[in-house]
Amino acid sequence: MHPARPESPRTVNCQLLYFTTNSVTADGRTLAVITNAYSEHLEGASLARIDRATGKMEPLAAFPGPAMQAYPYFARPRSNDSKEDYLFNGAIAAHGLNKSSPCLDPVGGVLYFVWGRGDGWGQLDAVSLRDGTRRMLAEIPPYRTVGYTHLDAKGAHVLLSLADRRILDFGAVRKGNREMSEQYAEFGLTTQIAKVDVATGRMALRWEEPAWVTHIQYHPRRRDLVLYNHEWNWPLGVARIWLKQDGRERVQVRRPDRPICFRVSPDLGLDDVAHEVWQEDGEAVVYHGVRWDAGECPEQFVGRAPVDAATPLQEISIPRSQPSFYGHFFPSHRGDFVITDAIADESGVMQRRGNLISRLNVDWVNGRMEVVPLCA
Repeated sequence: MHPARPESPRTVNCQLLYFTTNSVTADGRTLAVITNAYSEHLEGASLARIDRATGKMEPLAAFPGPAMQAYPYFARPRSNDSKEDYLFNGAIAAHGLNKSSPCLDPVGGVLYFVWGRGDGWGQLDAVSLRDGTRRMLAEIPPYRTVGYTHLDAKGAHVLLSLADRRILDFGAVRKGNREMSEQYAEFGLTTQIAKVDVATGRMALRWEEPAWVTHIQYHPRRRDLVLYNHEWNWPLGVARIWLKQDGRERVQVRRPDRPICFRVSPDLGLDDVAHEVWQEDGEAVVYHGVRWDAGECPEQFVGRAPVDAATPLQEISIPRSQPSFYGHFFPSHRGDFVITDAIADESGVMQRRGNLISRLNVDWVNGRMEVVPLCA
């Protein structure tokens, strides 16, 4: 393993953008980050750029308060029970930066993001990483809340998931996450999948989904095909990942009748799959899954679903000799390796959490995986 070098100032908290978007420009020179450096609140959230050659950080969009509540389990007061801390994330805020929304055009160097205004409306803005120029694109009504956004390959349209904002109220008192999705369905609420023309700011509805949708992603080469999720729908193993092509019915990506190579689950519904993302060449969707009832450590696997829904899934488990816990998985351009934070050494096992950044070399032909830890 190698020591990691800092890309952000040590004096403040910084994080990358969320997993459906790039965080670095195509030339590798500039990093887009979420940070509390320009906020007056401990849970503050603003946007900044970092010059990777010099390490200098400058604000792009500064908000004085904490991040706005975009998910029921974001921006909630911490629990009195330390075992439930993972369910909560700071102070409640009705306005400020929506941390899950930023998406970057790596070629044009433009960052798109949603923030909540004091009047209850949301706003989609664009800001240049090159010169800091910022402009408004569109307004989002108070009865809708944005999960994620995504930019098409040409940088011409931003895709938005506009959930019914009552989902935020469902999370006010809860024991977990399942009941929020169930209540969303019980009341017949929907998520609008909308697109915004970057040049004009014109918003248009693509379709309305009878479920709570958060993650949305254009195909890497096409604008007519969208990958999206049903958030916290049961069973998690089969109700999570969907594809929708213009003019066609939606497709359930991981379903009981679709064959699986290398890993065969006796009950797909007992699996927990998440963090679905396009393989960058658009040939398949890569995701990860967990089987919680697999012993001392969960069984974890990386899956690959070709776009052709009739083609078998490929799922390869992390070797049981290598302890791992719930984490995030991001594929390479061709999907031949995945970067993850799920792998644990002895110290991680004691904490029951991944503590190594690792590369998983996956052999999709023969169903094998090599785990290569990169840094602690």
